[in-house]
Amino acid sequence: MEDNSRLENLETILASVMAVKGYSAGNFVILDTLMQQYWLILKEFNNLAPTVFNNLATNGIIDLINRSNATDQATDLKEQSSHYKDYWDYLTHSIRITIDYIKNYLPESLALSDAD
Repeated sequence: MEDNSRLENLETILASVMAVKGYSAGNFVILDTLMQQYWLILKEFNNLAPTVFNNLATNGIIDLINRSNATDQATDLKEQSSHYKDYWDYLTHSIRITIDYIKNYLPESLALSDAD
C-alpha cells in the first residue's frame, strides 16, 4: 500500500469493509483491523489539517472503539450481530465522510501524497 495515495488507501479500506458486512467472528477481526488501518490514515490527516479532521480523529475513533468493544462483549449471536451492524455502519460512514472531507477541503497535493 505504500505506493498508493492516502485517498486510494481509504477507498481500498472502504471496499474491504464493504466485503465484511455480515457478522462472523472472522469478519469482526477483519473489521477491527480495517478500523485500525483507517485510524492510522485519519491520524495523518488530523496532523496535516486538524481543523478539518479533529472531530473524526477524536470523537469518531472513540465511538468506533466503543462499538467494537460492545460487539466483542456481547453475550449471544443476536446481540453480537446487532452491535456488529452498528459498528460496521459507523465505520463505513466515517470512512465516507473522511473521503468527502479530503476531496472537498484539502489541497490535492495533501490528499494524493504518499504516506510516510
